[in-house]
Amino acid sequence: MKRLLFISVASAFILGLAAAPTMAVKIGLPIKEVRTLIDVSSVDVAVKAGHAKVINKVDVQTEGGQWAINQAKKLGVKLSGKTVVYDMDAIESTQDIAGVDFPVWVFVPRGQKKAYPHGPVPGPTIIANEGDLVRVSLRNNSKNNHTIHIHGPTVISYAHDGTMNVAQVPIKVDQEFTYEFVASPVGTHIYHCHVNANEHMDMGLYGAIIIHSKDEEKVDQDILAILDEWDSTFSKEEGFAPTTAETKQSVEVGHPRKMANFNLFTINGNAWTDEYPNVVLAQSGQKIRARFVNFGSWPHNIHLHGHTLHWVAWDGRNVYPYNNKISDIDMRSDSVSILPGERKDYIFIADQEGRWVWHCHFVPHATNDGVYHGGLLMAVVYLGKDEKGNLYPKGIDLDAYPLGKPVKIGEKPYDAL
Repeated sequence: MKRLLFISVASAFILGLAAAPTMAVKIGLPIKEVRTLIDVSSVDVAVKAGHAKVINKVDVQTEGGQWAINQAKKLGVKLSGKTVVYDMDAIESTQDIAGVDFPVWVFVPRGQKKAYPHGPVPGPTIIANEGDLVRVSLRNNSKNNHTIHIHGPTVISYAHDGTMNVAQVPIKVDQEFTYEFVASPVGTHIYHCHVNANEHMDMGLYGAIIIHSKDEEKVDQDILAILDEWDSTFSKEEGFAPTTAETKQSVEVGHPRKMANFNLFTINGNAWTDEYPNVVLAQSGQKIRARFVNFGSWPHNIHLHGHTLHWVAWDGRNVYPYNNKISDIDMRSDSVSILPGERKDYIFIADQEGRWVWHCHFVPHATNDGVYHGGLLMAVVYLGKDEKGNLYPKGIDLDAYPLGKPVKIGEKPYDAL
């Protein structure tokens, strides 16, 4: 008898299906849990997740924040009259990547162990509306000094730029620092630690910033994919154990001589396995905005089968001739080519039902330690309704056509098939 896994999918993941607060989706073996991309559609998403709170006034608390307010007025950036607050901790934790445990340093919502169900990397997404005052308060609960660099937003004091010993003395253990900036320009941005940035970013200290505008194109889904690479040399399985700044082994993490050794690849901290696939759940006719961030050290080229992508934004600025409404004269492609540190936004229409692959065409990046398929791989899965009104994924039957089983490092590729 075939086993089926019933997964409750919140209506936030499947916009446009507001008939019920939750819906059951039948998923076939060998899937244990689908890993949907991060929903960044509104500030409300961050509030409901417990990542943010909104104050209905401009509640500036720092000199840098007041400078940003004055600069916004000087530049003609209209203030929204609201403050969005993100309280975070820097902690040490563990990330499971394709069955391999990695020690990580991470930003997490204050008092929580992780921002998202599948692991502590990446940190919580900072979501704001244009003109909001954004306050990020970081408490250092780790064993190393840290900062936060706000990368992309420009209405910010240099004193809140987070660059170690240039703009800021690092936040020492058990200390706290508050950053404030005005949300502008609109688009996809990032934040990360800027203490020994090569090392600390590779250890997992990063997240995304999304700034919305009332004039942006309305979509049915607004989702985020953060790309990264990992070297299993720095996993618990291979004996890696970072400790204090004085005795840490992590000095080799992010070293340029190690860049050739990356052998695991993740989307939002998750490497594809057939038990835990990265999935975009779509319905026919939906308009979907997908935001890509490359937090790794290698370029990637993420190819979507069967669909056309409209390239709408690059590092938080519209790509000409796009002007907040997709058209046939946009820059279009079927792949996302993205360099380290870049952010690229695309919109596509879900107009071809079935189950489609979205994967890196540097094909070794779509493996787990060289075993295809894995890593930077997603499935765009169209949903239909059965006779009882339950949602189900269209396409091949995963019970009849499993793609294979996950292969751990050290096992032969075909042992698990």
